[in-house]
Amino acid sequence: MKKQTVNFAIKTEKGVVREIGRSAVLQPNPKFKGGSVKWVDDRKLVKASKA
Repeated sequence: MKKQTVNFAIKTEKGVVREIGRSAVLQPNPKFKGGSVKWVDDRKLVKASKA
């Protein structure tokens, strides 16, 4: 199931509603199943950029 965020915007002129707008943001389900995360060793990148 995807999460959905709906925002409403109402435009009024002199107290009279002129326009009603809406928007939605769909987000995919997270696929992370736990476990460890492999990290990159930054020391190797720093040495390569100095050379």
